[in-house]
Amino acid sequence: MYGLSAILCKYGLQQDTGLRSYSPLSILKFLIKNKIWLLGVILSFVTNVAIIELQSILDVSVVYPILNFSYIFVLLLGYFILRESLNSQQWWGVLLVTLGTLLIIFIDSPSTGEGTDTQVLVSISLISVLGIGAIVYTVYKQKVENYEIAYAICTGISLGNVETYVKANTNLVITDLGHFSIFSLDSVLYFFSLWPFFILIFFGVVGWICMQITYSHGNVSITVPLFAVIQSVFTLSFGFLVFGEYFGFQKIIGVLTILSGVMVVIFSSVNVPEAETA
Repeated sequence: MYGLSAILCKYGLQQDTGLRSYSPLSILKFLIKNKIWLLGVILSFVTNVAIIELQSILDVSVVYPILNFSYIFVLLLGYFILRESLNSQQWWGVLLVTLGTLLIIFIDSPSTGEGTDTQVLVSISLISVLGIGAIVYTVYKQKVENYEIAYAICTGISLGNVETYVKANTNLVITDLGHFSIFSLDSVLYFFSLWPFFILIFFGVVGWICMQITYSHGNVSITVPLFAVIQSVFTLSFGFLVFGEYFGFQKIIGVLTILSGVMVVIFSSVNVPEAETA
């Protein structure tokens, strides 16, 4: 669902190549009338609701490396639907991500977190806000041509924070109520009332805006894996520093294999001549 939602948003946004020059009101009108883009947004929303349930059960260092497999579908759908070329190195990246995902799936203990260190969580989030602000300001002032790369980095930072705050919030709900489920009205309402929810909404909005800007220009075979690996680095760091999750040998090898595969995809995509990626 993640992979398909990315392709739908990308396809819908690139129906108009002059989108960047539009006024905010014109962009809003374009989006409201764009059925393909709206379908991608709805599918992404449904996917994220399902992930909230997973977050309450499993380590973030297990859930999000596996979710990197969704970008394999982005590459394949980009290849078959958007006619984006894939070279031999990108196919090797696909293989590495697949192997790493299999290693993570078969981990014996997928839930090892010991709680939430809110002080570390908030400190890293403040650094994230400053970093995103600096990147956006630099891109805007310097009129960077390949702006999608910068916004992909901002997307990854934002989404890494979002997923971490989802986990922190479900942890608090479980601590106070003894349970959490998206199918339980009391736990969902309590989830909406806790302070991490409002911070995750902030990062969610920032990440969503940056993601749409990313989709509006450039190839998904480059930008989507890029913000995937940035997001993974953040969630893995949060998993270790904030939630005290255990990183055994199998998890470490699996994560490194996945990240290596994603990096192969990114660098091989950047090195593809423009004529091949058109």
